[in-house]
Amino acid sequence: MSDEDEFSIAVGRRYTEEHLWFHLISGPKDEHEEYKVGVSDFVRIEYGKILKVTLPNITDSSEFMIASDDEHADEEDMITTTTDDEEEAAVAMGELSTDDNLVGLQCEFDNLNILSPFACSIMSMNGEIENNPHYVNREAYGDGWFVIIRPHDGFDYDDLLSSEDYVDYLAEL
Repeated sequence: MSDEDEFSIAVGRRYTEEHLWFHLISGPKDEHEEYKVGVSDFVRIEYGKILKVTLPNITDSSEFMIASDDEHADEEDMITTTTDDEEEAAVAMGELSTDDNLVGLQCEFDNLNILSPFACSIMSMNGEIENNPHYVNREAYGDGWFVIIRPHDGFDYDDLLSSEDYVDYLAEL
């Protein structure tokens, strides 16, 4: 295996079979759980270098899909929303159901449209990766994150794959 064929799996996160990772970022005393979400480094190996990332367009209720052409809309580098009163909870930017795309990825060998695995509120988006998708290729578990979400009722973090279970899942592919 060459250096280009090597990938890492971050410990202390949970995964889906669609290769999303979830990292709990809210504190134990916070009223709501919030998770930073990204894509596993495995995607780069399986589908090729990530060339374009499309985050949900929360100002438009229509469905989004990754396009095969190179059209690119200008986005702010980082989009976040909070209330003026620091004591109040953060305001959601948008809502996703399990029928909504969480992220679109244009890779060297294929295009991926990954649905939200559960209903959630988007609290923040990393618009920087739409302008610089190399972050996902180089720092999938760091600056390459996509969104921060707050799951709706019925979500159980323990239902996601542990890093060990995800490695076992990858071995079966």
